[in-house]
Amino acid sequence: MTLLLAGTNGPDCTERDPQALSTVWSTMAAARRRPSVFLTPEWLAVARSHDPHEPLTLGAGDPAIGIIPVCRDAGDTIRFGGGDLSDEHDIVAAAGDEQRIAACFAEWLCANARSVDLENVPGDTPTLDVVGDRLQRAGFRIERTRQVTSPRIQLPDDFEAYVQALGKKERHELRRKLRRLEGAGIAAFRFASDAERPAVIERFCDLHRVSRGDKAAFMTQENERFFRAVADALAPIGRLKLGVVSFDGADVAVLWGFAYEKTLALYNAAYDPGLASLSIGIASHAWAIRAAIAEGFTTYDLLRGDEPYKYDLGAADHWLERLTAVRPE
Repeated sequence: MTLLLAGTNGPDCTERDPQALSTVWSTMAAARRRPSVFLTPEWLAVARSHDPHEPLTLGAGDPAIGIIPVCRDAGDTIRFGGGDLSDEHDIVAAAGDEQRIAACFAEWLCANARSVDLENVPGDTPTLDVVGDRLQRAGFRIERTRQVTSPRIQLPDDFEAYVQALGKKERHELRRKLRRLEGAGIAAFRFASDAERPAVIERFCDLHRVSRGDKAAFMTQENERFFRAVADALAPIGRLKLGVVSFDGADVAVLWGFAYEKTLALYNAAYDPGLASLSIGIASHAWAIRAAIAEGFTTYDLLRGDEPYKYDLGAADHWLERLTAVRPE
């Protein structure tokens, strides 16, 4: 369900066609203080098509000043739309309008929600502050927690400056691992071209299937359909970025990334398990960072999770939070 709210006197919602909102939605998503591909209509159209929760679009305002993608689950709880497929959730409003739209959302929740579960919301936006305060004053039982970190790297103007900014130990280890991989064979990194994208996607799926542990079980038929649907939606508008590492003539790693508003966000990755001893994972990210800097990206977002390699690469925490609220009986 997508809720669109506008105006200063509280929400005035009617059911709307989300496709009719796509242009203004795209404009507002790009105008956020920190744009996220997970809040764009193109991403959410795919994510919501793989989300079992009730789809409904409510709208108000002409022209629209805010969009809030939500859904109602089987237990009648209001959540942000896109579910766990989206690494980040929030309202969509241009910079300067965030509090106003969050207040509208809060008023709608007070009137329409029995319970609320807003997950993976950036702690540095006003959304949970505004919504939590309003729901608490309305008598809801509120709980707010720091949920998970989503580390990212602010990129300098050149790769050597990036390497120099790492800690002494991390800098030494990164250089050592890159030398070892490059000394073991002919290794190279590239971003896949449009022409080779189908073959690279196939390789990405195959590498998952031959992986070990959880990765081996990850690439189910449903997940493969989802990734292919994402590619079909985002590649034509230039937002899919597939990083490929070749080694002795074979593609041995694929990084599935999204390019949006100067940010390269790494959503998933698959590696040849036979090259694990050569640190193929950390090398892939280092080369992707080098290529991202060369293309003018300013942020390398490693998304949710506190895996150690992210900090070895110099990432800093960006916390996502969760707010739950229940209306008293």
